[in-house]
Amino acid sequence: MKIKVGLCGAGQFGRRFVPVFQRHPDVAEVYLADVLPDRLAREAARLGVTKTFDSLEALCRSDCDCVALFTQRWLHAPQAVQALKAGKHVYSAVPAAVTLEELGELVEAVKSTGLIYMLGETSYYRAQTTFCRDKFARGEFGDFVYGEGQYHHDMAHFYASYMHSGGDAWKSTASFPPMLYPTHSTAFVLGVTFARMTEVSCFGQVDHHDDGVFRAETSQWGNVFSNQSALFRTSDGGMARINEFRRVGAGDGRMTIMGTRAAYEEQPGQGVFTWLDFPEDYGQGDSIPFREARRLVALRREDVSDIRVFDGVEVTEENLGDLPREYLGKTFLGLSPAQPFWQLPLEFAGVPNGHDGTHVFLVNDFVRSVVAQKLPPNHVWQAARYNAPGIVAHESAKRDGERLSIPDFGMPPADWPVLDTTRPLQP
Repeated sequence: MKIKVGLCGAGQFGRRFVPVFQRHPDVAEVYLADVLPDRLAREAARLGVTKTFDSLEALCRSDCDCVALFTQRWLHAPQAVQALKAGKHVYSAVPAAVTLEELGELVEAVKSTGLIYMLGETSYYRAQTTFCRDKFARGEFGDFVYGEGQYHHDMAHFYASYMHSGGDAWKSTASFPPMLYPTHSTAFVLGVTFARMTEVSCFGQVDHHDDGVFRAETSQWGNVFSNQSALFRTSDGGMARINEFRRVGAGDGRMTIMGTRAAYEEQPGQGVFTWLDFPEDYGQGDSIPFREARRLVALRREDVSDIRVFDGVEVTEENLGDLPREYLGKTFLGLSPAQPFWQLPLEFAGVPNGHDGTHVFLVNDFVRSVVAQKLPPNHVWQAARYNAPGIVAHESAKRDGERLSIPDFGMPPADWPVLDTTRPLQP
């Protein structure tokens, strides 16, 4: 089975995915839709796309099997529901939704149609998340204690795109509440533990910048917060802190995972990425001599900065594993050695990549899910677990940090199969 993918949104981000979809061996053709005629014509010609559409509605009436949404962030949920009801599988850029009501409608649309929905969350596929997820699954962290997910992205990086898409009224949408865009941060934690966040207390920083972006009277959401920080209780008994900052002299996302036996910590600005753990015989017995006991509680520190080197992975005799020999000598661009390149089709060798090597994994898992009719890792229930915490956190910030409960949107039906690389959600 080969599928036809209709990509909606030919902007700077969405158009980078067209060549990746085109190279997947299970994709027959890629269509392109955009509401800006000049941009649509230009990008279609540049990317070799022959079928174009002037709206999502027109794309949904076409014979494409799937719709990939790369539209404005507050439109994703209603557009995904529209595409699902039109009989299309859906890939959505983040976030999945901006209200709890939208999340509920999205989950119900997936359940009622039986179609595949995947959230295109990059942090799930980033090298440090993969590294920690594998160690957590093997029990090397011990019990989960604490996690951090932080997305530091100053408004200076967004001005041009908001002005381009928003015109004279660009400030009304540039004021998008930070916690309504939480998934890059929450996935750093939940994409490792597969728990969920159950309660939150969040504080927001009222913005006073001269540009006047975060002003209640101009914001579509009445939002005055440029930075928000939240503390969560997690369903596995741990805690997590999530930062979403848009006025900050810092950059890059960062994560921390701490367990009872080990921890992963990073400071990307300093290039520091560290794995810490106790000796294997830590905690054995209670009659250990004093000097020996001191040794057993001394944490070992390992520099794991190599997992954040994205020079690509060349397939050699040493890392070929069970792959066909046709892979030998091929290079997957932009990857870290910590990312599971062996999941990728041979046709992805040499394909342009992005966001720390995640684009190829996002596309591959979505296409594999549709073809196999199996749930991808970031299915709609996991998307709800990523998004709901931020939605409730924003409400908490508006109430000056009031502690609020986060609803549970459930788990996939037991008879819905999942991809073989997906670790099942834990209760």
